[in-house]
Amino acid sequence: MSGMRTVERWGIFELPVAGPGVEAVFTDGARHFTAAAFAGAGGGHLVRFMPDVEGEWRYSAGEGAGAFTCGPPSDGNHGPVLAVGGRHFAYADGRPFHPMTTTVGDAGTATLRALAVSPFNRVRLPASSALPLDRLAEQIAGLRRLGIEAEVDLTGRDIAATVSRLAAYRNVWWRAPRDPDAQTAILEHDYAHHLISVHGGPDTDFGAPWLTHAGVRLEETRGVAALTEQLGKPVVVDDCGAEGDAPAPERSLPARDLVARIWEGTCQGGYVTHAESYGPRPWSAEGGRLTGEAADRIAFLRHVLESAPPGLTHNPRYYDASTLETPDGYVLQYLGPHRYPYRRFELAEGSWRAEVIDTWRMTVSAPRALSGGRAEVQLPADPYCAIRIRRAPGG
Repeated sequence: MSGMRTVERWGIFELPVAGPGVEAVFTDGARHFTAAAFAGAGGGHLVRFMPDVEGEWRYSAGEGAGAFTCGPPSDGNHGPVLAVGGRHFAYADGRPFHPMTTTVGDAGTATLRALAVSPFNRVRLPASSALPLDRLAEQIAGLRRLGIEAEVDLTGRDIAATVSRLAAYRNVWWRAPRDPDAQTAILEHDYAHHLISVHGGPDTDFGAPWLTHAGVRLEETRGVAALTEQLGKPVVVDDCGAEGDAPAPERSLPARDLVARIWEGTCQGGYVTHAESYGPRPWSAEGGRLTGEAADRIAFLRHVLESAPPGLTHNPRYYDASTLETPDGYVLQYLGPHRYPYRRFELAEGSWRAEVIDTWRMTVSAPRALSGGRAEVQLPADPYCAIRIRRAPGG
């Protein structure tokens, strides 16, 4: 029996085995993981395994046994994404992860080129169960090379074969059927314990302890905060509508409306998915290239979020404007369609600066100085603005 002898942490160790019924057991001394064989694209059968700690690993498969060394992760490899703190996501190495998701029907070569220059770090792949598993695995691998997470829809698929083949990819999330037996089968074959959810409306039962987050269909994204509080787990709005010109009303939103829904849900403490549905071969059905106006605005939002301190949490005290805050006083407040003349805030002692963000024009005003206590921020008479308040340097 032969195979790779070294692999990076959260990389893929691949092992040829004798047949389809073989299971390989991997151990780092204290823990044991079992991975099942699958048919390789070039013939024969393989086992794939993702080691999660550095050092020596040993394995046994059938009548063979061996060992390999797991080394440090390469640049850009932060491990699989985990649900943390009941509301957030982070990579296994602790780096925060804010999903900027798009739904795309096919992650072929043209789509991967478009995603490489897009703001999206996660995709939903509502791939037909007729898509060959070899091709699906190639798409997952291509997304991994770009550092993009991939939600795999297991509806209608052979769960044992699909999960056994894809569990070694660190960028996989599972979209499970609602059938509890199917969910049990996913857990049985996924030694890596990837994120898993089901998809449905806000009345869907997301409460099972093995469901790591909620994948919800929700047009009114102001409802995210209440759902997060109710479930005690992160909420990803899988579908809030699509920018496009399709006959269905929720697939023909103006880009401005979709961007507003995404900002609203984000500032409610959720994670909202982009979709695009223009023409006879729309992005969210067939992939290819992005043609709408929303993606650039989502890139702007991603920049705003990534420049914020970690730990952003929704503050329900601002009932009339969706607001994220951190314990040290950072504020990001989205005003939506409202044309408020000003907003008032209670700030801790010290010096602060406020900026008005135009979420559609993608502009940020010059900083305005504020002092601790009751502070007022004057606003332009424009809709779809946000306010960002940060401590002034030295404040």
